[in-house]
Amino acid sequence: MTFLDLLRAHWSIGGLDAPKFAWIAAAGLLLAPLCILLYLSWRVRKESKVLAVAASKLEKLRSRTPADPRRGLPSTVYNEVVEVFSKSPTLVHPWNGYVSLILTRRTGTAEEQFWGSESAESTFTDSAVLEARLNRGFYNSLPSIVTGTGLLFTFLAILVALVDIRINTQTNQIEGLPLLIEGLSGKFVSSIAALLSATIFLLAEKPLAHRLSKARLRLISSIDALVPRLSSTRILVEMQRDIAEQSVAFRSFNADLATKLRQGFNESLGPTIQRMVETIEELDRRLQAAETQKQESITGSVSSLLQNLQESMASSLQIMGDKFKDSLSGTATGEFTRVTESLGGRCASP
Repeated sequence: MTFLDLLRAHWSIGGLDAPKFAWIAAAGLLLAPLCILLYLSWRVRKESKVLAVAASKLEKLRSRTPADPRRGLPSTVYNEVVEVFSKSPTLVHPWNGYVSLILTRRTGTAEEQFWGSESAESTFTDSAVLEARLNRGFYNSLPSIVTGTGLLFTFLAILVALVDIRINTQTNQIEGLPLLIEGLSGKFVSSIAALLSATIFLLAEKPLAHRLSKARLRLISSIDALVPRLSSTRILVEMQRDIAEQSVAFRSFNADLATKLRQGFNESLGPTIQRMVETIEELDRRLQAAETQKQESITGSVSSLLQNLQESMASSLQIMGDKFKDSLSGTATGEFTRVTESLGGRCASP
């Protein structure tokens, strides 16, 4: 028996005649999506429970934390939130992404408060929360796969039936066509089973997907309700208020600056300046006294010097006068002697 003979084998079930492989394909196209649907339902129930438990814990924390939009999340509550997500392998990855969006600010009492800069939906997406554990793309494309498979087996059954159709050259008639027409309804068994299976799967899969999305949105709402939001608009408003307060403080500072500086200089430098003035006056008196003493010393020295000079000059002049006198007396005496002698000689001559 050849492979083509196996494809030509027929079963008649409920008065419907169809190839064996078409019946087998129809059964497989009904059972396989049903099993996948049961597995998907179990996974959805499991993942939804994880999201619901985390959301319930956050809602309990929210009920114990007083609502105040002006205050951030206290550090004690924040640590409890971190513990909730760190114990869940499903949620630890999107939570790590959300941590990068949390801002930390200190209050006047040095207490740390935590704010969210964006909604948790930016990190707790379908792909981040569910895609790593649940292949949503496969389940969404399964109806198309089932429908395409059913059509494949339908066309295969039609192809097998067309193999027996021939044209008799002697009688000029088409042989095998009545068999094709009689069993044509059985050829669509796989397609009908595939369409039925795909429709049932879609009707069951959409509510399951909605259940997951609902649990995810509940978790996101719990996070956003617990962690106060610090939007960019609010940050700009706070910056504007701080700048206005600083401007007022600077204007007040400029107005009081001259008075405060004068008062500060008077209080801090006044005694110092007074001491400097007194010191300068005392230094001036000492300089005057030193100058007076110096002048008296110089005057005494000059007087003594002049007196010594006078005495020395008087002594020198006296000596010079005596010497001149002696010299003059000796010269005059000599001259008178010569004159006398000369006169005496002349008188003796006659």
